[in-house]
Amino acid sequence: MKPLVAIYGPTHTGKTDLAKDLYSRFPSELISVDSVQIYKGFDIGSNKPDKKELQEYPHHLIDILEPNEIFSVGDFKKRSIKILQDADKQSKLPIFVGGTMMYFYSLLEGLADLPERDDLIRTELECDLETFGLDYLFKRLKDLDPEAALVIHQNDSQRILRAIEVCLITKEKFSAIQKHTIKEEILNRKILTFAIVPQDRHQYKIELRERFKLMINRGLIDEVRGIRDRFSKNLSALKAVGYKQCLDFLDGKIAEEEFLNNAVNATYQLSKRQITWLNKLATTKIFQKNESNKVIKIESFL
Repeated sequence: MKPLVAIYGPTHTGKTDLAKDLYSRFPSELISVDSVQIYKGFDIGSNKPDKKELQEYPHHLIDILEPNEIFSVGDFKKRSIKILQDADKQSKLPIFVGGTMMYFYSLLEGLADLPERDDLIRTELECDLETFGLDYLFKRLKDLDPEAALVIHQNDSQRILRAIEVCLITKEKFSAIQKHTIKEEILNRKILTFAIVPQDRHQYKIELRERFKLMINRGLIDEVRGIRDRFSKNLSALKAVGYKQCLDFLDGKIAEEEFLNNAVNATYQLSKRQITWLNKLATTKIFQKNESNKVIKIESFL
């Protein structure tokens, strides 16, 4: 069977470096699994590889959309399947790397066969959001599908809109449709999944703080200001960890030191959620961040 390698886990654990090492050893294709790096201009806050790095280690699914364009989990899976097919034709090893765990789950465990977006329904829902607010739409979701409302956060506008949209299109409950998943595209593959996790939580938090200081020094605040001024502060990608806290600072809601503290804490909480995903995925091996010889150990599975 043809192998597929997936490298996932919390941010700032060395996933990209490991993927690059594998790329140097095998004819392969690197596929980014990051819901923010897909957007042009979201560079510093997403820790996107720079242009020189991308020339040496080309990644699929980086800088493929403008910030105001929509990209769903289903879009990720469709594009990934096409990349897999092209990699097969060239006898290359597909290496998926990143930290957006829902993307990994859709690829490896399956994704519900949801209907295509309906522009008319979506426009009406977005008007309701602007007119009545998110609480109104969340209450509507509760009425349409109480089970979905239990698992979708009341502040997650994108998922609330999508769940209501699916209910209205199909006349069925979103939660019921999600229970029927499709993953036949990768059934005949040798799937090898590797996670990297922090070894020392206290040290990890210190490293996250230094990482955000470096991002600020590199121009994160100017990056967010430019995106906000060119598009809108309501972009879904500006709700990502780091960007949201920076936007709060630019809006005058918090001081710079609080912005830094909030960003570090939000990233740490995200890392804990990313680790809980490891229980949902059949992980081949979990590496500690500072563990040596990861590439050699992965080679033994190929």
